[in-house]
Amino acid sequence: MRMANQRGNAGLTLIELVAAMALFALVAVMGLQVLGTSLRQRDRLHMLEREVAQLSLGLALLRNDLSTMVPLLFHPPGGGAQSALLLSRDGRRLSFSIGGQPDLAPIAGGGFHRVEWRLDPQTQQLMRRVWPVLAPATANAVQPEVAYFDGVTGFSLRSHWPQLGWLPGVDSTAPRAAAESGSDGDGALTMVANRYSDSLPQAVEITLQINGIGSVPLLESLQ
Repeated sequence: MRMANQRGNAGLTLIELVAAMALFALVAVMGLQVLGTSLRQRDRLHMLEREVAQLSLGLALLRNDLSTMVPLLFHPPGGGAQSALLLSRDGRRLSFSIGGQPDLAPIAGGGFHRVEWRLDPQTQQLMRRVWPVLAPATANAVQPEVAYFDGVTGFSLRSHWPQLGWLPGVDSTAPRAAAESGSDGDGALTMVANRYSDSLPQAVEITLQINGIGSVPLLESLQ
């Protein structure tokens, strides 16, 4: 009877101890895996949150620029005139005349401005810069470029014109000055106005190709 009590109080055997340690190690490894997965998911969610916030900011700014587009030609410092809405031949630079943006008034002195959106294929960023006036005196007047989109692999544009419907790009890369009218008596004023006036499409649609998201269309009515 005494020997049975001594065996009951002898404690764990070596095999039982090894089994308990192995079980504890297995539970610890599983816990670390769950913790690591949770941390990776948290980091991924934070990254997606930053990407969505940046995308929302960029889309809001681009839409705001498009909504304030005006039918006025741009006269760069090198001379000549550019259409109110212009897409470069390589399809990577979109520029257009804008007006009525209070945020630009303190910097540019109010009035009308020229905004440029440019795709940098190497950095996959969509850059934005602003000319303070539509007829700048020097090339130094333009503001520095600022990146608002990351992971952009391409963008396309189409425009809707009366009696023509949807066309790829813009109507023409050449200036589209309004035709002069001789119906009134302000001949000199009409010529000056026509020198700076232009025509705009009824609507534009810009489609961005963004890594991890795909196609992001942006449709804006101009009339």
